[in-house]
Amino acid sequence: MAEEKNMDLLTFKQACEYLGYSRTFMYKLCKEKKIPHVNLGRRLLFRKSDLFDWLGTMVCEVGA
Repeated sequence: MAEEKNMDLLTFKQACEYLGYSRTFMYKLCKEKKIPHVNLGRRLLFRKSDLFDWLGTMVCEVGA
């Protein structure tokens, strides 16, 4: 089970591509702690499932 969660990790570059964000914008989000990430030394890592959930929190409800 733990191995499956490790497969879910994205590098900074992969996370940028997954979300379609520029490097500059991603660095800003990380610095301001507005996006879930892990600092591992000098590396920024992201769990794909966390990013997917984070995107879900940004959905706007449409009024009827």
